[in-house]
Formats: sequence, C-alpha cells, structure tokens
Amino acid sequence: MNKIPCEVIRDLLPSYIDELTSETTNQLVREHLDDCAGCRAVYASMRAPEREPEAEAQEQKEIDFLKKNKKRNRRIVLGSIAGALLIIAAVFCLRVFLIGNSDELQWDAANLQIEGKTMSFEAVPTGSASAIAGLSFSEEDGVVSVKARSVLASPLYPGNHHGEYTASGEIREVRIGGRIVWSQGATVSAQAAELFETRHDYVGDMPANQRTANAMSMTAYLGTYQNELETEQEPYGWKITLLPLEIEEAKLAQKEQDMDAFGRVLIGLIGNLDHVSFVYNTEKGEVTRNITAADATEFLGEDIKNCAKNIRTLDALLKKSGLNLCVRPTEETDAAQKELWIQVINESDIEIQSFEHSCYRDGKLCSSGGGTNADNTPVGVGGSIWLHVQEPDFGGSQIEGATLEIALSFITPSGEKIEMPDKLRTALQPGKTACFRLTGSKEEGYTLEQ
Repeated sequence: MNKIPCEVIRDLLPSYIDELTSETTNQLVREHLDDCAGCRAVYASMRAPEREPEAEAQEQKEIDFLKKNKKRNRRIVLGSIAGALLIIAAVFCLRVFLIGNSDELQWDAANLQIEGKTMSFEAVPTGSASAIAGLSFSEEDGVVSVKARSVLASPLYPGNHHGEYTASGEIREVRIGGRIVWSQGATVSAQAAELFETRHDYVGDMPANQRTANAMSMTAYLGTYQNELETEQEPYGWKITLLPLEIEEAKLAQKEQDMDAFGRVLIGLIGNLDHVSFVYNTEKGEVTRNITAADATEFLGEDIKNCAKNIRTLDALLKKSGLNLCVRPTEETDAAQKELWIQVINESDIEIQSFEHSCYRDGKLCSSGGGTNADNTPVGVGGSIWLHVQEPDFGGSQIEGATLEIALSFITPSGEKIEMPDKLRTALQPGKTACFRLTGSKEEGYTLEQ
C-alpha cells in the first residue's frame, strides 16, 4: 500500500503534471491518486485548463450584456404596464366624460316649448353627477323622438344642454326613450306616460292588470291585497281584498280616497273592466267599496275609457284624483334605507333662492326644515333642488300603511314666498328617490307634478 503522505504527493503534483518526475515517482503518484479522493480532486483542479484573458473578458462582456438586457426588459415591461394603465384610464375618461351613453331615461326636457315645426328645451340630467353632452333627434309621422348622450359632469360638460329642433312638419308628439313627454299642445307627466304604456283590453289578463297597479305603487298606499276576477259574465269586475289589518278611523277617509283614485285609473286603462270593488276591515266591520265606470266617467267629466285612447285625458284624471302628487319611488339610491330623496326640477318662470318644507303624518305636523344650493346661488330654469327626508322627519318609526304629507314653499331671490297649493304624499318607503316638476307662471299659478 502507498503510504506517502498527501502533503508530499501534492508537492509533487506540479512536477508530475509537467512530466518532470521520474517513472518511479510517477508510479508512486498514480498509486496514491488511485487510493486518495482528496488528492485526486486537487490533481483534477490543477489539470483544468487555464482560461485565456480574452475568454474571460468575453465572458464578462456577455454577463454585462445579459444584465443590461434584463434591466432594459424590466423597463420595457414596466413601461408597457404603465402605458396600458394610461390607455385604460384615458379610455375610461373618454368613455365617462366625453362619449357617455345614450340612456335617455336619465334626463328630462325642462321648459319644453313647441310652435308648429320647431321645438326648444333644456335637457336636464336627473342625477346630480351627470351632464348632457349632446342630443340626437328622429321623427316619424309628426312624432319626434329625442335621445341624449349622458356623461359625468366636468368643466367641459357641466350639466344642462340646450336643445333645438325643426321638424319636417307640424309636431304632434314628443318622446324621450319611448316615453311621451308632450302631446297635443302640452307636456305630459312621467306618471301618465308610464301608466299609458300599461293599458290593455282584457281584465282577464291578470299579469297585465298587476303591471297597471304596480305603475301606481298601489301596494305602497293600500298595503297587500288579494285579487278575485269577476269575469264569468258581463259587466266584468275586479275584487280587491285588502289584508290583513283593519283601517284606523283616522286614516279611513284618505284610504277611501286612494281606493277611488286607483279604481278610476284601473277602469280607465283596462278595456272591458266595468267596476272595481275594494273589500277592507274597519273598526265597525267589513266594508265593500265599489267604483264603477259610470262613477268614474261622472268624476272625470268625459268617458273614462278615453284614458286608454288619449294620454292627455289620463293625465287630467291623475291630476284631478291627486295621484300626480303621490310620491312614486322610481329608482334606488345610495342613501341609507331610512332616507327618502325628492328631486324637484324647476320648469317654472321663477328662480328659487331657497325652499321650506313641513312634514305631516296622519294630519299631524312632525317636522319642518328647508334648504338652499350648496353655494347659495339661485336655482334657475332646468336646475334642481333636493329634499332629504330622514327617519326623524316622519316620527322616528315606520308603520305599515302610514303616509307622509309634505308641504313645500319656494322663496325667490327677491324674498317672495310661493306656497304649493297641494301637499306631496308618500307611503313610508324610504331608500328611494322620486322626481317632480315645478311648472307654471306668476299669471297662471305654480304646480308640482311627477
């Protein structure tokens, strides 16, 4: 066995590699390397070819190139991501501030004036954060349809937009998104337009009946009810049984007034419906209240069935019944569910410096207040005021079937106070918003309508 120490062998390795040792020494080194892994490793490392300086320089260049390329690629990737984000942000801004959308239900035509072939108006967004960027018109057989391009409000498009159009012939009707807003010489309320679209011929079509009832928010004012159709023989009827509590004496007169109003509209819009019967409980027992076509015709002053033929007749019925001042929630808001928002669009000939309101629940005053623009500037034609009613304003609790009446007064910049002759009425269903128009003039008087 080779017993030469590793230190000696390692001292000999340089000479051994350069072939300067004798054959005897070579034999001893080989035998040692065969038995010693450590010395073999040293021998292998000493035999590794030395790299030329040029090769090392080239390798360093390659390493430096890869490092630079990696940094450049990182900058390209980050730049691409930033560019993509900028493009997305630019497209978003372009979409919401310049292009917008043609959702024609999110605006109203204030101060609509029509003379023969020409029309002019102020396009007013119903949302405070929206603005009107442009209008488009189409017409067919005297019916002019208008669409608006709505965007987010900005210095470029701050809010309202003036619209003018000259038709090819005399204008007989104006529509916004299919909704009739003007007909036969006068504006039409949004409530009448919505209800007019639910008219149908047969009371036997219960889903169609319910669409008409829902368009009036009948459940909100009368509570839940059961339906029973009387269609086995003419005259056809619709029996509505109110559930489940009895009506308090203090609320009875208003409830019966609501039943009469709803019944007349149902008869007017359902072709073969002759009478509506409301069955309800009072402190004195069960009562049935009938509204017939003859009764409704006498109330309106013309054939009640004309409501399904002429939207102006329907609008007149709503105003005469007081339904045009019943708050009908139209869309959900981001407000808490214990709050009610009412928007009043000024379409009158006055400027509104401020407003006052008083809330009455079951005929008793429960709160009062008022408001102005945030910057204290007057609200001109086409502008809006917002009435914010919270839970404490209506007595601090919500009771099914309870209603709130709101008396409104408007104060002009000169200090003149204009009181609305009728109160707005709302079933206590907070978490919604409702929109009204203030119309009229000093000579003709001022009115509120949906």
